[in-house]
Amino acid sequence: MWRSDFARKLMSNTAAQALNFGSRWLLNLAVARHLSEHEFGVFSLIYMVANLLFPTLAFGSNFFLIHETAKKRDINQLLSSFALTACVSVAVLTAVGLYQWLAAEPLPILLYMLAALVGLLWAIAQQCYSYLKGAQQFHAEMHGQFLSAILMLGVAVLVVVGVFEHTSEVMAAIAAASLVPVLHGLKWLWPEVQQARVLQHSSLLSWSMVRQRVSYAWHDVFAIYLSNIPFVFLSMFSTLIALGMFRKSFVLFMPVTLLPVVFSHVLLARLSSIVDANTRLAQFKRLFIFTFPLLSLPYLGLALLNPWLYPLLLNEPLQPLVAEICYWVVGTLWLTLLKTYVEVWLTSLGFNHWRAIVVSAVAIGSSLLYIVVNDQLTAQVAAWIFFAGNLVAVGVIALCGIPAYRRYASSTAEKLAK
Repeated sequence: MWRSDFARKLMSNTAAQALNFGSRWLLNLAVARHLSEHEFGVFSLIYMVANLLFPTLAFGSNFFLIHETAKKRDINQLLSSFALTACVSVAVLTAVGLYQWLAAEPLPILLYMLAALVGLLWAIAQQCYSYLKGAQQFHAEMHGQFLSAILMLGVAVLVVVGVFEHTSEVMAAIAAASLVPVLHGLKWLWPEVQQARVLQHSSLLSWSMVRQRVSYAWHDVFAIYLSNIPFVFLSMFSTLIALGMFRKSFVLFMPVTLLPVVFSHVLLARLSSIVDANTRLAQFKRLFIFTFPLLSLPYLGLALLNPWLYPLLLNEPLQPLVAEICYWVVGTLWLTLLKTYVEVWLTSLGFNHWRAIVVSAVAIGSSLLYIVVNDQLTAQVAAWIFFAGNLVAVGVIALCGIPAYRRYASSTAEKLAK
């Protein structure tokens, strides 16, 4: 019964995330193939800004809402999350202006505003569906992502036929497609929201709620920053063309980034619902042993097929330097898969703040390396630092899982004894 339930939820989450990631990947591929080198560099920069703003505006809603709703379903958690996002949005506008000032090749403010709009829509959609996943309703997201995927594919077609030739047009279309899953998620939640209007008596925002969310937001912001560090510093210390070169290598392997997202949501919801420490550990070990080798196969396959895939998908020859960058990138993405397992384990034990500390420390350390390299930064050097930073993060978080489990087991035993 448990296996059937887990498999059903995993399939629903896989379908939803596959539609989301798959359509975005095809759009990125179309943009990489059909925009000019400079315009693709502009798109890479603006899309990176949207990716960085997304977790900032969501403020740790992903794992937090899944984890908390799995324990107790309360729509006020979601409403508070929306209110917090609204407040953070004000600070983000200032950050966007600061980044434009620091960028080596500043772009029109309209592009940054479009990036902020896309990031906001992604953040709202994530909060809706994270709440529903915590309530074990994994199928809810699939329908909204299906409609969004159709629109994203339509945008990709318009890029291919030459209707969209500029980043502003593409980003505006992405924003329109991203609105669909937001509206669909709110439609699912509307009956609960209406009921909450009667039940809600306290303020949506409180310092205790903000403090509770800080470690989640802290981790998510630095985690996405760690994933986008090469793009950030290539845009600051190198050229948009070099940024576009690295982005093409990343786009080639983008489909495998779906795997950690798909599995982590279902695994966290399941582990968080288990109270007994020994049972939780046994479930985690069993799932890790059977799923990690299986999920690693696509990474190996992409690495082996890279010499054939790159010229086929990106319509340009694979140079030796670019091939090396590709191998470093796919290796880093595989480390991200491993890192997701240990991060879910720490979060389920209630030690999310530990992973936040580790990821932020690694992200800051990597940033210092990029700053030391400065104007000598190339796409190849960025790929080396990218891999090394994630390797350190995986090792340290895995080690943190041991004392975290011991503390959780000890506290659980004390509660049962009382």
